[in-house]
Amino acid sequence: MRPGNKQRSIVWEHFKKNSDKTTVTCQVGNCKKDLEFYGNTTNLKEHLKRKHPTIIAIPVSTTDDPDSDLQNIETIDNLSNVQSPSTSTHIIQSQSLTFPPAKRSRQLKLVGSTKHTELTITEKNNIDKSLIKMITADYQPLSIVENVGFLEYTKQLQPLYTPPSRKLLSTKLLPDQYNIIVSKLKSMLNNVNDVSITTDMWTSDSTKSYITVTCHFIYNDNLYSPVIATREVCESHTGENIASALSYIFNEWNITHKIVTIVSDSGANIKNAINEHLKKYHHPCVAHTLNLSVNDAINKNTELLQVLKTCRAIVGHFKHSSSATEKLREFQKQMGLPELKVKQDVSTRWNSCLIMVERLIEIKNPISAAMSSLRRAPNCLTATEWDLIADCAPILKPFEHMTSELSGEKYPTLSLVIPLIRGLQYTVKNIKPDTHAGILLQNTLLDVVARRLGSLEKNSIVAKSTFLDPRLKKTAFGLADNADNTEKWIIEELTSNININNDDENIRNNISETPTSPIVTRESSNSLWEHFDNKLSQVRSVIRPDISARLMVRQYLELPHLQRGKNCLDFWKQHKNTFPELYKLQLKYLCIPATSVPSERVFSKAGLLTNTRRNRLSPKNLDYIIFLNSNLNML
Repeated sequence: MRPGNKQRSIVWEHFKKNSDKTTVTCQVGNCKKDLEFYGNTTNLKEHLKRKHPTIIAIPVSTTDDPDSDLQNIETIDNLSNVQSPSTSTHIIQSQSLTFPPAKRSRQLKLVGSTKHTELTITEKNNIDKSLIKMITADYQPLSIVENVGFLEYTKQLQPLYTPPSRKLLSTKLLPDQYNIIVSKLKSMLNNVNDVSITTDMWTSDSTKSYITVTCHFIYNDNLYSPVIATREVCESHTGENIASALSYIFNEWNITHKIVTIVSDSGANIKNAINEHLKKYHHPCVAHTLNLSVNDAINKNTELLQVLKTCRAIVGHFKHSSSATEKLREFQKQMGLPELKVKQDVSTRWNSCLIMVERLIEIKNPISAAMSSLRRAPNCLTATEWDLIADCAPILKPFEHMTSELSGEKYPTLSLVIPLIRGLQYTVKNIKPDTHAGILLQNTLLDVVARRLGSLEKNSIVAKSTFLDPRLKKTAFGLADNADNTEKWIIEELTSNININNDDENIRNNISETPTSPIVTRESSNSLWEHFDNKLSQVRSVIRPDISARLMVRQYLELPHLQRGKNCLDFWKQHKNTFPELYKLQLKYLCIPATSVPSERVFSKAGLLTNTRRNRLSPKNLDYIIFLNSNLNML
């Protein structure tokens, strides 16, 4: 083709001229539409754009040649199929001779490859939701949306997304997500008759006091333990002020009349608030009682206290000396042992003392060698002292296991208290210590446990929870009298519930009945079932509620025990129709937690929130973030 000659438009790949020379027919699929032809392809391109947009993208032309945009696409397609340098050079040269330069450079793309210029509302909302989830899950500061590094990172991930401002985040996005989850939880609580509460108070780094409340209930045969509120307490921590703060939260969630018990530590002010002002049953945290029991036993053991003091000095030295830490690491390498560091204990938690001692025993050889090579080091433990801590550690270990077992949130825990106390006493009693300090620790612990925890077997709420656990029933009780008393309590409560249900049913029946004059017909008077119906009504009236309750309990006890590793809530789900009244009763008692650890965990995590990076975080936003963190599965 000579230079200057016009190239045939690729429009003609989709059209065919008719014999009359004035019309063309579209060849795309089954279109077959006839279009008038005036000597150019403008109307043909418009037809493709309107009726067949997937064929090719045709942007607005800015050149004199109406077909130049399609020619450019054809050129691009040709270039993309080039296989060799020589061929590429030939094509480029021929094109430079064939096509005049365009007045404006343009980039044409196939349909479907055109980039969005902005995100859709759904896409933006999804990214905003993920941002909220990241901030609440990782306790990130709200100011992260203003950080240069974060903005650069999000720009690389999605250039079209602009993170919300800090103000928008705190005034709209956080409250919106909070309200959505609150609505879901309230809907669940509306269908629940019994709930239990744990609560605790804590102080932030900015010296603000907060109270946290968690709610525990069984819904659709699953146990839920969400945080429902974390509120600032500005007044002094008297029983009256604490009760006022709790009452406001309970009313806000409409659960005051549903509360079975409130679990907390044994502080005088919190007990006064629950018992005297709220008029609710207070159950002491079992983990807190275990902590007090072990501390009592350790404090009465002078010899053990002295050795622990030496251990703390050793650990403190290695914590504050880089050279000592390096020496320890060198000896561990030489001995082919894993590189482990010492662990410092916390005075308020006895189990941290056990962790410190167990780590020292684990690294006994390398730390002894390291201390002997250091110029300035505290006194090392003697052979007798090493034997002493090795003798006492196994006695304390069962207490740590029990605390861990009772601190769960995804399974019923109050029902485990009685068998675990019996198991704890049995395990500690069978340990054979060799040192005088070990024997004293063992005897003291057994006495303290019997005094502080032995009475829980007679506690009606704890006992009923154990009885209603199909894995335990009456077998978990240490004394047969306590098991029999619990059975009586269960029967009495069942009888009362059956009476209430019968009264309610009678009221409903009386309301539904309308007085009508009896119509005696031949069929009704000669009914073959009249005698049976009368007899059946007499039989029903003979079965008293207390007898029905006894039969139900006996049938439950005669069933084989559920395997200990199974979920007791699954058992009740399967036997919901077999024992309807017992099923309702287990909803009341199996939801009660044994400890207040769920609320204590909150302020352990909250320390990550109320630090120097978030010292201006408002109490309301703190509540939002903690609440959403606790309910991430519902976001």
